[in-house]
Amino acid sequence: MKVLIHGFYGAGNAGDDAILHSIINTLKDLDKEVEVTVTTRSNNISAYYDQENTTSILGSDIKGITSKLKDCNLLIVGGGGLFQDYNSFSPENIFINQQGALNYYSYPIILAKMLNVKTMLYAVGIGPLYQEDSKQTMRWIAEIADNITVRDTYSYELLRKLGVTKHVLAADPAIKLPSKLSTVAKKLTKNSPNELNIGLNMRNWSYAEEELIKIQGNLLNYLNSIANKYAIKYYIMPFNKLPSEVKKAKELAELLNGNAEVITYDNSPERYKYVCGKLDLMIAMRLHASIFAIYEGVPSIGISYDGKVGQFFNELQLNDYCFEFNNPNYDKLYEKIEDCLKRPTFHKKIQQNKRKGLIEREDNNRKSLIEICELNSNDK
Repeated sequence: MKVLIHGFYGAGNAGDDAILHSIINTLKDLDKEVEVTVTTRSNNISAYYDQENTTSILGSDIKGITSKLKDCNLLIVGGGGLFQDYNSFSPENIFINQQGALNYYSYPIILAKMLNVKTMLYAVGIGPLYQEDSKQTMRWIAEIADNITVRDTYSYELLRKLGVTKHVLAADPAIKLPSKLSTVAKKLTKNSPNELNIGLNMRNWSYAEEELIKIQGNLLNYLNSIANKYAIKYYIMPFNKLPSEVKKAKELAELLNGNAEVITYDNSPERYKYVCGKLDLMIAMRLHASIFAIYEGVPSIGISYDGKVGQFFNELQLNDYCFEFNNPNYDKLYEKIEDCLKRPTFHKKIQQNKRKGLIEREDNNRKSLIEICELNSNDK
């Protein structure tokens, strides 16, 4: 079987890389001889770090994508929050300018259906969709896709409101990605049982820069105030290789009064996930920082800069561990952080007990993939 995977890959993002690794793991389980090509945003950053051979092609290379599809059995688009119109959407530019998310992720689906290639939207997030053109396009793309799994209830309901009925509720594939031993974790070795390792993830967010400055400043002041009280060491984890994100991580470390160290994302997502498992608490903006921590048995407190973060905590029924980015209740945020430090075992058990439902639901991605592979076999 030959598969083309189209998503937000080759951008140096640990979360998206984790999704890709998980999808390829599932494909390999179903067909050990599967040949995988991954579309990437850049030729300079790897999207896949394992030993299995994969090939890559620029996602903006329409001629190259068309050629690959002619030789493929299946197109997978996903996973992650791909179908949204933060940067607006112009239907007339769908094959001309792929800067917008809907443009970039929709055009290979159209090509695949023109070439009679089976298509699956794999664990995708849908929305926000602000424009009517975006909603109409999303409905049509969903209608021509063969199988669809979505990773959260919000996306499921949004598609349902658009009149789509074929989609299945699943979960983010990164949930099941196994961690792998990382030598970087040695940095988190404690000198005494009372020491606490706290992971911190803040990201650049150009859509709300003033709010970012405010919450970052307030949070850092609070973290500095409790560092000595609890013998804390902070580990800044950018979850992205972009120089701007690494720079931000280093700036955060300096603002934490020399009591912090940056752990860059230099290796595979499996090893970065392993490092998260050595923390006592994660405080994170990025969705996959919380996913990595919680599914490695570490409590996480989310800062919901994007709806997908709040949706994840809502899916786990852990809403009181997630705080709005634009207008957080700082008193409750600080209380939650401090209570997690005072009662780590209690909070660890609460979050661990909530994980099972999404683990079971994630298997719907595999079931849908098996179904579409069987359809391919029957068509031969």
